[in-house]
Amino acid sequence: MDVRLAFPLSRAEEALPRLQALGLGAEVYLDPALLEEDALFQSLRRRFSGKLSVHLPFWNLDLLSPDPEVRGLTLRRLLFGLDRAAELGADRAVFHSGIPHGRTLEEALERALPLAEALGLVVRRARTLGVRLLLENSHEPHPEALRPVLEAHAGELGFCFDAAHARVFSRTPDPGPWLALAPEHLHLNDTDGVYDRHWNLGRGVLGHGAWLRPYLDRTMVLEVREDPEASLRYLSALEEGEGDVNRLTDTLQR
Repeated sequence: MDVRLAFPLSRAEEALPRLQALGLGAEVYLDPALLEEDALFQSLRRRFSGKLSVHLPFWNLDLLSPDPEVRGLTLRRLLFGLDRAAELGADRAVFHSGIPHGRTLEEALERALPLAEALGLVVRRARTLGVRLLLENSHEPHPEALRPVLEAHAGELGFCFDAAHARVFSRTPDPGPWLALAPEHLHLNDTDGVYDRHWNLGRGVLGHGAWLRPYLDRTMVLEVREDPEASLRYLSALEEGEGDVNRLTDTLQR
């Protein structure tokens, strides 16, 4: 399995020994405040030789913001983030659409084609750099809000599925409709169904055992804010069989 552990660039120094001990790949969140810190990127590139993806900056960014300053900043952040991804030797870069929370499906659909157009330069930069670009669900109310964007850049833009985002932030909590978008990259963690907790798998309500097994051949990124070993055991149990994962889930939820 291609399993990676997510951490921000600011925590790279402490995360690398743990990654190497567990034999995991990495997904590095590119903190905007550190994007111009050349030494950090050079050190990470030198010290880590495993599989690596990046999560591009997203806080307060939106290519379709009504504020032209925000639109310009968003484009610069995404393009520079892709340059940094290539410097790190990353094979993939994940980003958010920037849709504000609470939008209706109609409003989200109205954004789709303008977003696809606004992404043109970003998609081209990713293609030139040889970095696979992946759009992650965040605050979209329904997966159909993403489909036109993915189809507009078919072959050059993939889908990253986060089940916790679907459960907590969308109006479509069931993974099924999102999985119909054929994710090639998954952000994995668990939640209580109310907040984006970033718990270990099996600790919350997402029930990965019911739907994740067919996707174990995809790139899976553990976005957990605790020791990831429980999630690694969960994935191993899921690979072995339903009985194993059910027993492990019972243990984690006690």
